[in-house]
Amino acid sequence: DWPESQYQKIADLLKTNNKIPTFIVPGDNEWNDQEDPNRHWGYWEKHFLHFDKHWPTIPGASPVERQDIRPENFAFTKDEVLFIGINKVGGMVHDSAEWETRLAQNIDWIRERLMSQRDKTHSAVIFAQASGFSKIGDFQKKLTKIGSEYGKPILYLHADGHKWTVEPEKYGHNITRVMLDVVNGQFPPVQVTVTGDPVTPFHYDRRLRFSGTE
Repeated sequence: DWPESQYQKIADLLKTNNKIPTFIVPGDNEWNDQEDPNRHWGYWEKHFLHFDKHWPTIPGASPVERQDIRPENFAFTKDEVLFIGINKVGGMVHDSAEWETRLAQNIDWIRERLMSQRDKTHSAVIFAQASGFSKIGDFQKKLTKIGSEYGKPILYLHADGHKWTVEPEKYGHNITRVMLDVVNGQFPPVQVTVTGDPVTPFHYDRRLRFSGTE
C-alpha cells in the first residue's frame, strides 16, 4: 500500500539532473498489485502521465502522439524509427472486463501507429511492462498479425520476468522479444541501438558506465 510520497519520490528522482527526455509505461507494482488499484492509478496519472513534457522536444523527433481513449499510450518517430508505449501490465487481474478492453485498445493503438508509419520507418520499438503473453484475450496473436502486416523489424521490449532474454521471431518472423533483468537487486540500464540493418536490426549494451557528464 504505497503512499503517494513514493510516486513523488520516483518522479523527482527521474527529473533531477536528468537531461534525457523520459517516458514511463505503467507497471503492476505501482498499479494493479497495490492494495487499492483505483487510488494508486490516480497517483500514477498525477505523477507519471505525460512525463516526457518535463523536457524540451526531442531533437529530430516527431511530436509525441497519444491515444485519445488511453493517453498513457504514446508514440513518436525519430530517425525513421517508430517508438510506441502501451499500458500492458502483469500481476493481478482485478477486473476481467477492464483487462480485455485495455488490451484491445493497446492493439488498436499499435495497429494504427504501425500502419500509418509503415512507409516512413524502417523499424519499430514497442515498450510495455509485461510480455506479449496475456492471461485474457488474444493480444499476442493479434500482435503477430499486425507485425507481419508492418513487415519490418519490431522490438518488443518489456520487464516483469526479471531475466535477460533475447528471442528473435518470438511473436512472429519480424518481432524480437527482449526482457530486461535484475542483477543482485539492481536494474542495470540497457541501451538499445536500432541499426536499420534488417539482418541485425537491434544491438544491446546492458552495462553502461556513465561519466556523469552526459
